[in-house]
Amino acid sequence: MATVCNCIMVTVADEVGKLAQVTDRIKDAGLNILALAAWVEGDKGKLLAHTDDNEKACAAVSDSVENCGWKEGICVTAPNTPGALGEIAHKLADAGINIELVYATVADGPEAAVILHTSDNARAAEIV
Repeated sequence: MATVCNCIMVTVADEVGKLAQVTDRIKDAGLNILALAAWVEGDKGKLLAHTDDNEKACAAVSDSVENCGWKEGICVTAPNTPGALGEIAHKLADAGINIELVYATVADGPEAAVILHTSDNARAAEIV
């Protein structure tokens, strides 16, 4: 199952402890991070996350980050089996949709949460 969804896009200074600070704020707001990607670009840290309430998450971190906004993507529940992500990637490639960014979270359970940011999120959600 796939739906178009918004994720929070956070920008912070690239400093030791910023990820801990941001995730503490989200935890203290009683929210769960369902999927997350974080990286550094130049002197900035970037965090892209899907939580159980993205509006509350942005509000919770807003006074400790440089920017918190939205990035549209598609949220997919996929089976936690070999080849599941490849199947999604092939469907989108066959439809001419570019995958710009993907991140996921999975444990030992039967399903994975996969977030894809594509060149056409609405169409991608219909296809997947």
